[in-house]
Amino acid sequence: MSTLIQQLLNGIALGCIYGLIALGYSFIYNAIGLVNLAQGSFVMVGAFIYGVTLTNTMKLPFFASFFVLAVAMAIFGVICEMIFYRPLKDAHIRTILVGLVALEMLVGNVAMMVWGPYPRGTSGPFGHGLLRIGGVSISYQNVFIITVTILLLIVQAIFFRKTTLGKVMRAVAQDRDTARLMGIESDFIISATFAYSSILGGIAGLMVAPLFAIETGLASIGFKGFGACVIGAFSNILGAFAGGILLGVSEIMGASYVSSVYKDSIVYLLIIAFLLFRPQGLFGKKKEHGGL
Repeated sequence: MSTLIQQLLNGIALGCIYGLIALGYSFIYNAIGLVNLAQGSFVMVGAFIYGVTLTNTMKLPFFASFFVLAVAMAIFGVICEMIFYRPLKDAHIRTILVGLVALEMLVGNVAMMVWGPYPRGTSGPFGHGLLRIGGVSISYQNVFIITVTILLLIVQAIFFRKTTLGKVMRAVAQDRDTARLMGIESDFIISATFAYSSILGGIAGLMVAPLFAIETGLASIGFKGFGACVIGAFSNILGAFAGGILLGVSEIMGASYVSSVYKDSIVYLLIIAFLLFRPQGLFGKKKEHGGL
């Protein structure tokens, strides 16, 4: 029983990472009606900035690294929006999607030029320590991941319900044309949405950096976040996050009780099953509408 609880907690921690990536997809989808195919690259860049530049090279303390990473990722997100989305916003959807694919390829190649082609490693703020409660052991890194994710969800809920910028972002997500007629500068809000999604990707990168090798291939973790949105629903913010939790738990349980060789196969079979039998996701409607 203790092993089951332990693996469940590990799955929830991994699901929190997938959930944060899914939130990035969902926010941009609600703002512009498109899937940001480069979201995985935001995670990869965040892992490189935090793990290699700020921690290994500059030796900054964790909280300073967290703050610098958030600012850097916000700037990175705005730059990506201004160069790869804004000039194409009135183009055909296929053109925009090709532009986002080009963004992902460009970011991967630039990362290889800046940080090199070889995998890097880094340590988390709590090292490799374990928290033991009874017969259950969970790493402090996983406790940190779950705790930070819960705090982010609380801050996010307060931001979108209590602040002016948050309410404006929700208005643009619900109906961009009407928001523009009401005097809301939608370009600024879309830039803010890209910045926020980039920060979420960077924080996810910060969380995975101590767990996986830091390399350009880390961008492929974005597919798991995409799958979380498929399971939960792109148009439902909390649904997308819940999809990430389900995906993470399924992956860990599959690796523990079936085979670690087939853990990715189990995840992708789950995604395919939702596409076949419930394409709108757990929390979506038959006909998707944007909205926060």
